[in-house]
This record gives sequence, C-alpha cells and structure tokens, in this order.
Amino acid sequence: MDPSVAHVPVMLGEALEHLRLEPGKVIVDGTGGAGGHAGALLDRLRPGGRLIVLDRDLEALERLKARIGRPGDVRYFYANFCDLDQVLAQAGEGQIHGVLLDLGVSSLQLADPDRGFSFDRAGRLDMRFDRAAALTAEDVVNRWPAERLAEVFRRYGDQPFARRIAAAIAAARQRRPIRTTDELAEVVTRALPPAHRRRERLHPATRVFQAVRIAVNDELGSLERFFDKVFDCLISPGGRVVVIAFHSGEDRIVKNRLREAVRAGRARLVTAKPLAPTPAEVQANPRSRSARMRVAEALAAAG
Repeated sequence: MDPSVAHVPVMLGEALEHLRLEPGKVIVDGTGGAGGHAGALLDRLRPGGRLIVLDRDLEALERLKARIGRPGDVRYFYANFCDLDQVLAQAGEGQIHGVLLDLGVSSLQLADPDRGFSFDRAGRLDMRFDRAAALTAEDVVNRWPAERLAEVFRRYGDQPFARRIAAAIAAARQRRPIRTTDELAEVVTRALPPAHRRRERLHPATRVFQAVRIAVNDELGSLERFFDKVFDCLISPGGRVVVIAFHSGEDRIVKNRLREAVRAGRARLVTAKPLAPTPAEVQANPRSRSARMRVAEALAAAG
C-alpha cells in the first residue's frame, strides 16, 4: 500500500457536533477505518468516557490499534456494525450515548492494489472488507448469472447500461476468467457506447466497481440489520445515531429507517434534511463530495 496516501475523515466537525460529545459518555465508532473520526471522538470523551471501535477489516483495525494504542478507555472489536448489540454485550456495556457510521470504502483500502477495490491499480479482484469472508469480487464477476449481475449494476451502481455490461462480462468470462481489476475495467469500458464514455464525468468502470463491492460485502443488508437494533442500544432519551452515506441506496435506507423510527415514536430527526459537506471541505477533499449525513435522537420509551 502506498504510505503517502492519507485518509481524511469526512464531515468530522459535523459528526463531533451532533454526537454531543462530553467527558464520561460512551460512544461507538462502528466503522473505525483509519481512525480519523475515532481519534477526535476519544479526545472529547476524556476523562471518564469510553470509545468502542468496530471494523470488519482486520488490517484496518490493527493499524488503528497501532495509531491510537490500547488505553483503558478504548475497546476494539473485529466486527460488523450490524452486530452492535453483540459487541456491547461482549464489552459489558449497557446502552450507549451515541454511534457513528461512516459508510463505504476508505482511501487506504482504495490505495492498496492487493485489496482489489480500485481500477486505478491492477490487482486481484477481491473487494472484501473482511478477508475471512468467503465471497470475493472474482466469484461475483465470474459465477453469477448475467441477469443477476445486471440487477446488481442497476440497483447498487445506478448503471444505465447494466444489461449490456453484464452481457459483455458473461461473454468475456467464457473465453477466460476475469481475475484482475484492470481486466474487469477493460471489459466494462469496451461495453459502453463511445458517446456515453465521452459524456460521462466518471471513469466508465466506477459504477460497476461500486456495485460489485456493495454486493460482495452485503453493505445494504448490514445497514438494514443495524437499524433493526440500534435504537435498542441507545440511551433514551438523548442517545444519537449519526450516519454518513456516500451512495444513494445507503442514504435511502438511512432516511427510510429513521422515518420509521419517528413514526414508531422511538426517535426524532435532528436533521430534517441530510447535511452535505461545506464547499471548503469538498475543495480540500473531493472524496467528500457525495457524502450525506443524517442524525436522529432516541426518545423515551412510551409507557
């Protein structure tokens, strides 16, 4: 991995503000990653507070341990944020004051060609957040039927030429398996109409790579399962959930599940509309451009 690549936390100031951090509170960072959010959270929880950090990427978690260390007010868990309730039980914690999710892939993961997340650097088609998981991008690309691939590209990548690309992949893999990121990117690029390639601002393979990554890691399913339990894990009233999403499908789930919690009397929306990064942040960190933050606060249980 390129050591010069720096991960910049997205919407850090807004996350710190809306979690209402203060010494003594217990907060969960469900997507520890490179630790940009975690380090700042911990500073504001001391003294007396505790930070619980989860990540399903063991390599990222080990880097984070090396960066922050193992002080008594931080606990690390190799876990998916959808298993929040199990982690809290294992940590011996009851309900928590807040939880932060920063969804998607990190710049450090994208920069490592061995992880296979990016078409910018040739590498094996992997794309697993958790390298102990069985399913890889190579499996999806080479084994899933063309009809299923087309649905993945449409649903997770908003790809208008989903069927055409899926057919091109199916034809290419009959000749020989597609095993590397550059091979997949080439097949996708060739499948798109030249006029579309000229008009499109994004690299031709961007949407397909995003879609395959989401499918490999069941990212939307994990988010749904997280919302099945998060309000049971928050102190009520007052516990807060803050989610930063980068993909329309993720943001749609967050919006809908928060609205359900409001209708059920379990939460109130702190942000009526999603927050976007400031123009200054987008200029300094273009990766933040598509970020959307939603915040909700747990209400006291009825009765």
